Amino acid sequence: MPTHAELATSLLVDAAEFFRTLAEQNEPLREQMTENANVFEQMAELLLKNPTGDLDGAKLADLAGKLLKDSATFFNTLAEQNEPIRKMMMENASVYIKIADLLMKNPLGEINAS
Repeated sequence: MPTHAELATSLLVDAAEFFRTLAEQNEPLREQMTENANVFEQMAELLLKNPTGDLDGAKLADLAGKLLKDSATFFNTLAEQNEPIRKMMMENASVYIKIADLLMKNPLGEINAS
């Protein structure tokens, strides 16, 4: 089973890809979404290399968890504004929040499948 940090890393990369897609499709948001994507990719790399590490005194797991929760907020905002993707975005947001909470509690823990 993957660890919470490994799952979070995957979600961070997925969010980065989503932000890059938005950047390509929306000129006014291009710079912001590209910057977001870069930050998420960098955090994913740091978390994957050292899930229990820290950055400037802050736990990587907490920083990554905050990014995941920020993504969830963004997904919920998109859901409110776009009926065709509402259900999918709300489900994504829920998953991101759950993995963020698990990550922040125990980066090396694993999902209990039972």
